[in-house]
Amino acid sequence: MIKLAVLGSTGSVGTQTLQVVEKFKEEVEITALVAKRASEKLLHQVIRFKPKIVVSYEIPSKQWLSYLPSETEYLHGDSGLTEAVRISDRVMNAIGGVSGIKPTNVILKEKKILLASNKESIICLGDIVKKNRELIIPVDSEHSALFQLMHCVNREEIKCVYITASGGPFKDWSLEEMKKATVEQALKHPRWNMGAKITVDSATLMNKGFEMLEAVNLFNLDMEKVKVVIHPESSVHGAVQLKDGTFLMHVGKTDMRIPITYAVFYPQRKNYPFGETSLLSLSPLHFEEVDESKFKAISLVRTVSKKGGAYIPALVGADEESVDLFLKGKIGFLDIVPMVERVLEKVNIPAPKTVEEILFTVEWARKQVKEIYEKEYAKVG
Repeated sequence: MIKLAVLGSTGSVGTQTLQVVEKFKEEVEITALVAKRASEKLLHQVIRFKPKIVVSYEIPSKQWLSYLPSETEYLHGDSGLTEAVRISDRVMNAIGGVSGIKPTNVILKEKKILLASNKESIICLGDIVKKNRELIIPVDSEHSALFQLMHCVNREEIKCVYITASGGPFKDWSLEEMKKATVEQALKHPRWNMGAKITVDSATLMNKGFEMLEAVNLFNLDMEKVKVVIHPESSVHGAVQLKDGTFLMHVGKTDMRIPITYAVFYPQRKNYPFGETSLLSLSPLHFEEVDESKFKAISLVRTVSKKGGAYIPALVGADEESVDLFLKGKIGFLDIVPMVERVLEKVNIPAPKTVEEILFTVEWARKQVKEIYEKEYAKVG
């Protein structure tokens, strides 16, 4: 019986993780559920799965607590999260954004198996991730694909790896059209149903930049060997090019429950319990080059990768704050990446060595975005 904790259980990946567990309930025990808010959705999850521990960062009402099953203990905040990790074998970190950094550190410090869905922590905790690769099973479809493909060949046979991108909602838009893009349009991802922040990152392709940095840390790759290619169908989740010119591709439905199931049970591969897939249904397949004159996040991330140090958490913090401003209608879509770039030009902080220093750098970058906005955008508005 696998003892599994789910951090961020009420979000998209957390919810789909519980759908997977529902199909394999004789083989997986949910030991803990962790969420930011003591919401009705979290309460329903607790009642259904009866974990030993439920944790929230928002203090719940007495009425909310009164509905908890007798088997479940409520714990609050970071101390509760640490206990949730301690009692589990595997921990799904599906917490979104910067909030997932400290939990990943706790999971790896406790030497538990990390099912890694939080991009920011894999990027920012580079040295810690590199020292604990044997404990990490990627959940993002792209890195799950590369994880599986790279186990099929000898390392020296690999020429490069490809991360695929749908291209987002603005793939075929001109720059003039993108200038006028609304929040509603940016949130209409053509293939995936995700949270607002990551959906906007998909539209700017910043998420692919993050995934390039993740691949470097997870698989000990040089950035020069990590490529991004537009693949509108999103059926090929990753590809490896071998030195003899051939390609290995990981192909499947656009369903996050596939990599989630793989991660939960790795190294065992389970039957897919959510319906059959036909090879014909996945065709045709198309690949296109990224237009970096429109999607400048990719080249920006390559520069950040070379500089390393404080530039990586600064990238994460500046992007999170810039996307938040866009989602609030305070800046335009094409202002996001240039805003991040301007913050990176100001970086003068030593390379962070601790989690606290990493988080300080993230917050420093967020503050810089706010200052630029107040000086140059708020007055205009």
